[in-house]
Amino acid sequence: MASPLHAALVLAAAQAPAPNLAELAWLQGSWRGAGTMFGRPSEARLEVRPALGGRFLELSWRAGSFEGRAFYRPVGEGHWTAAWFDNRGISFPIAAVATGRSFTADWGSAETEQGRTVYRLLPDGRLQVTDNAGGRDFASHVLTRE
Repeated sequence: MASPLHAALVLAAAQAPAPNLAELAWLQGSWRGAGTMFGRPSEARLEVRPALGGRFLELSWRAGSFEGRAFYRPVGEGHWTAAWFDNRGISFPIAAVATGRSFTADWGSAETEQGRTVYRLLPDGRLQVTDNAGGRDFASHVLTRE
């Protein structure tokens, strides 16, 4: 049997308004395309969709054998926070900013690794994804919406 406190928390969570995910509507969907990763040709796939009752955006990324997921939530106009998990067994925080048709995610910590990923919608509707760490790009892909 649930305690009154537990029941109140569940009820409050159910009644809280869902955050506004529309700011990244342009990024949501399934994307696929080619590029390079560590100087080698790479095929990538990105899926971005509302998750967990529409309170988060789940971003799933796969390039070659690398796979990772992040759960983003808005924390103020144009600002987002997330947690990243990947198949290397690593997780780290993300702080991101949305401006127009660009989404810049600064990821990592001093205890893990640090870098930046930029998602930019190109004028022709394709999506450019660039990953950088230590001041150097290590991956770049141009994706098409499926």
